[in-house]
Amino acid sequence: MTTPMTQSHPFRRYAELIDDWSAFDAAIARPLPVTLWANSARLDRDTLRRLLAREGVDSEPLVWQPAAVRAAAGFAPGRHWGFFAGLFQIQEEAAMLPVALLDPRPGERILDLCAAPGNKTAQIATVLGGTGTVVANELKRGRLGALRQTLKRLGLVNVAITARPGQEYPLRAGPFDRVLVDAPCSGEGTIRKNPTAMGTDETGRSYLVNQQRRMLSRALRLVRPGGRVVYATCTLAPEENECVVADVLEEMAGAARLVPATVAGFRTTPGLTRWAGRELDGSLAGALRVWPHHNDTGGFFVAVLERDGGDDIQGPELSAPEGAPEDGLDAAAEWFGLPAGWRDGLRPIRWGGRYLQLLAADARLPARPPLEYCGLPTLGIQVRPAKLTTAAAIRFGDFARRQFVEIDSAQAGAFLRRAPFELGEAQAQNCQSGPGHVLVRYQGYTLGVGDMRRQAGRYRVDSLFPKAWSALAGKPEQES
Repeated sequence: MTTPMTQSHPFRRYAELIDDWSAFDAAIARPLPVTLWANSARLDRDTLRRLLAREGVDSEPLVWQPAAVRAAAGFAPGRHWGFFAGLFQIQEEAAMLPVALLDPRPGERILDLCAAPGNKTAQIATVLGGTGTVVANELKRGRLGALRQTLKRLGLVNVAITARPGQEYPLRAGPFDRVLVDAPCSGEGTIRKNPTAMGTDETGRSYLVNQQRRMLSRALRLVRPGGRVVYATCTLAPEENECVVADVLEEMAGAARLVPATVAGFRTTPGLTRWAGRELDGSLAGALRVWPHHNDTGGFFVAVLERDGGDDIQGPELSAPEGAPEDGLDAAAEWFGLPAGWRDGLRPIRWGGRYLQLLAADARLPARPPLEYCGLPTLGIQVRPAKLTTAAAIRFGDFARRQFVEIDSAQAGAFLRRAPFELGEAQAQNCQSGPGHVLVRYQGYTLGVGDMRRQAGRYRVDSLFPKAWSALAGKPEQES
């Protein structure tokens, strides 16, 4: 049942912009469809669809997004074992647009200026195919844990995290090939998953707009000449969308321009060129507005800009992480029978005192601001023998030729709950090297690491699945 378009309706001020008010109002009252994308380092979209279908979950491909699907209503992806195994990432469909329009290319150096919870960072890193550099910046340190967990669960090797206000990001960290500004906003477009997202008052809006302008201006100074900046919000408010872009284009007259954006197979409407009596730059018609009723999504805004001038480019000043000895990696590879070349294109580095990390060999990391995280934790070096991490097991374990066990559904449930379970004799047939660390697989995909022991003629596996990952169970909601 739709709500009448009264003066008190929270989105009444957009009535003249909306082509079908009844359809819009009905859409924002419905739950969002479930959408997710396949982690291409593990499987492709068709394989993901077959995997889901075997478990009774229907899905359909998103025609405009080659890795993504829309799953049947009622499916809780955040409780599915494939989520914990890093096979897919949950993301609202409209929120996939900014990275598609950013158009990352392998080997590039890319900054995500407002990164948490990490879905768009992960999209970028995945498209780069484990090459290049993705710097994920997030001011709020309380959100860094979720960002790190996303990167580890998906096995991403080409990401570093910084924590700095986006509008003050050091210019010497650049230039970057591309910068994404998924700006903090009033969040009106998220009302389908957050019923309290009704916008903000004038004071709150003014504060957001000031921050958004400064972030977009800084992003355009951080990108190389000819480089691309994508500005995106999940709000419907023109003050935070077209007006912000118009202000920055005026500020950087002659040094930046708006590039017309289109997405084949996804319905959008042009950006506004007039709002509240203000005439805006006519090029803003090339920006994209996403209304919830057109594609059954949330609301979104995306503008694509390119840098023309380059007089203030100062960097980059790069850091050089300390290298790490490789004997532990070689021992782990021998134990699990990893093939030659399993870490080609990656370099081992020291990071903290607990783990050896693997980082994309061509990564070019900023010297400032200080890095909070870098590469993929691969080997726990505080235990003997050194233990392959769950993140590394997920990323590389499918290639192992020994010391792995294939488990059934009940055993997989126990493993993800961190409960011990017993193996049949046949399940241990690939563990001829004896008791110790084993890779735990379900339906051919590695879930993590277990500790196998033989007791009273039986094989027992103690789950080493991380507590923090297990605690993610029961959170199927989609993130932007």
